[in-house]
Amino acid sequence: MRILNLKTFLLFLAPALLLYSLFYAGPIVSGLYYGFTDWKGVSFSANWIGLDNFRNVFSDPLFATALRNMLILSVVVIAVQHAISIFLAVLLDQKLRGVVWMRAVIFYPAILNTVVIGYIWSYMYSPFVGFLPKFFEALGLDTLAGIDWLGRTDTAIYAISFVIIWQYTGYSMMIYMAGLQGISSDIYESASIDGANARQKFFRITLPLLVPAITVNTVLSVIGNMKQFEHIWVMTQGGPANSTQVFGTLIYQFAFKTSQPGYGTAMAILLSVLIMLVTVSIIRALGRWEVKQ
Repeated sequence: MRILNLKTFLLFLAPALLLYSLFYAGPIVSGLYYGFTDWKGVSFSANWIGLDNFRNVFSDPLFATALRNMLILSVVVIAVQHAISIFLAVLLDQKLRGVVWMRAVIFYPAILNTVVIGYIWSYMYSPFVGFLPKFFEALGLDTLAGIDWLGRTDTAIYAISFVIIWQYTGYSMMIYMAGLQGISSDIYESASIDGANARQKFFRITLPLLVPAITVNTVLSVIGNMKQFEHIWVMTQGGPANSTQVFGTLIYQFAFKTSQPGYGTAMAILLSVLIMLVTVSIIRALGRWEVKQ
């Protein structure tokens, strides 16, 4: 009977295992192999070259650029997006008129297609026909109106960061609102009886009890920004002058544009390891903070 049950179990499990092997496990294993070869992508044959691809990645100046931009995206997006989303979550957690519609409007960009958003914001940033230059000009801010936000090496990555923040602030807000729903109103009532003001309630009650939500949002933001591709590729394709290159755009260019998929795969392996190390470090650090609360 047990043998029959085991066979039945394996029979039901087989389709899922087959799909997983074909579309997940297989590509992962083959990617690990081709990262150590000089594979050109035109055939299955490749020469084993060991760690040469990885050495070349570390000596590539674009690798340092990708690291810098990845750090900028992560720090800027996390700092600004989460500060705004916590403020909005606290504000829209109140019983206000029209609050449901306000939540929906703020969350709406998160469900839009990223490619469409990239094209729309590229048009808005345009120094010739864009909305933002005309908006700044109407306010008398001629200096800001004259900036080509996506065409300058010192502003392009920050302009893209703003778009990412605009799109995903509502998503982070919803996670924080879910965290706020788990905080009992009795805690705030007790604090009011003890004479605590709104500022003290926020920093002594709300923020410490939101640590689990902060952990989730931080991990999601870091992973999303470390593997960023769509916004940058649609808006700048890594330019101008490679100033907005990140790992995602470099992997795509090496793997599909310059016929160096082996080199691109090696870079993807390094990115995967880096994401894993950073994610584990953040979870441990925020986990210790959560225990202290």
